[in-house]
Amino acid sequence: MVVKTAASGSSGSIGSEPADDSNRHLRLLAGAAIAVAAIYGGVTAWLFLSDSRFAGEPVVHVALAPEEPALPAEQENGAEEPDVTAKTEEPPELPAVPAGPETLTPEERALLEAAENLDKGVDEDIATEVRIVGAESVSGNGAQEGISASVAIVLSPVPDPALLEKTAESSLPKIGRDGRRPARVYARPVPPDTPATRRIALVVSGMGISESATAHAIEVLPPEVTLSFAPYGSNLQQWIEKARDAGHEVLLELPMEPFGYPQNDPGPHTLLTSADGRENVSRLEWLMSRFTGYAGVMNYQGARFTTSPSALKPVLAAIEARGLLYIDNGASARSLAPTLAQDIGLPAVQATRIVDPVQNPEVIATSLDMLEEASQQSGAALGVASGFPVTVDALAQWTAALKKDGFTLVPATALALD
Repeated sequence: MVVKTAASGSSGSIGSEPADDSNRHLRLLAGAAIAVAAIYGGVTAWLFLSDSRFAGEPVVHVALAPEEPALPAEQENGAEEPDVTAKTEEPPELPAVPAGPETLTPEERALLEAAENLDKGVDEDIATEVRIVGAESVSGNGAQEGISASVAIVLSPVPDPALLEKTAESSLPKIGRDGRRPARVYARPVPPDTPATRRIALVVSGMGISESATAHAIEVLPPEVTLSFAPYGSNLQQWIEKARDAGHEVLLELPMEPFGYPQNDPGPHTLLTSADGRENVSRLEWLMSRFTGYAGVMNYQGARFTTSPSALKPVLAAIEARGLLYIDNGASARSLAPTLAQDIGLPAVQATRIVDPVQNPEVIATSLDMLEEASQQSGAALGVASGFPVTVDALAQWTAALKKDGFTLVPATALALD
């Protein structure tokens, strides 16, 4: 009996050790799982709650594209001189600027990527394919309807020599001796019988970065749509002439300091709050010398710069002194530009809303509906959109139905100069 009892006790002791090990392993695994979940949750919360590079300002463009391949060597030293044999005076030689993808912002690289899906067979001389017409409508495929010779508008060739100040290195816009201002001379005229209410204006930005996207916008958008060109593209003067040949007035985009600078860098010669007035005006003049024929300027980013009166005032004064107008793209609700512009007599208008804060057809459609509502309530509305093909196509389809819905599409300058 003693032997059996001893054997039985020994057997029970050996059998309990694996059970204890198993329980200990389960407790260790459970603890590790809890630790991993806590770390993952913490990282997720940090990413979700941390400040964005736009410091709370609305995002206009979504940059999802990888870097583009380098441009040909002949484009690396800046825009080439256009062929202007038919003009009365040659446009000025533009200052050299690096045109490679490394000088572009993520938003501009995304525009290049999106444009790759367009037809690569677009004729280089698109100006010969786009008819110069007036207040017609444009179908989604670019077909123009309702053309009337009585409302056809032909924009004058640029530059107007009387509105050009030649410097040692470039040429800048100026007020003519007869008092004519580039803001009015280069603006697209509005027919005198245009209704004074229910007006809608559109500015499509980022032009000149992608040749295919720029050609696409010129081809399918009605001529009342204003095109805004970035200062860093190649062959800018040629694109300006093609846009105006198609009836579009044009703007120059001014890169301004955003929150998060320099990690968030709009590009070379950005206007900065840390620079004094003389330095910013010098930067402004470099940007204004990139091409000729624009009626005004529009900010690119600038959520920080446009909230600094000391930085903004000298720039707005220089713009007014050259006879231009100013359009605030509406991305920052805290922008002081409209108020300061009014104080110095600078024609200006602030956009009602960004049409495509994200590249989503439903968001774009909702934004356009809200533009119509704003136009009904206040008499006029201004939308700013990017040059992404999905946005341009949506605008082409939407504008085709505007007149039928009782709205009038007008150039952006019509809202700033009225």
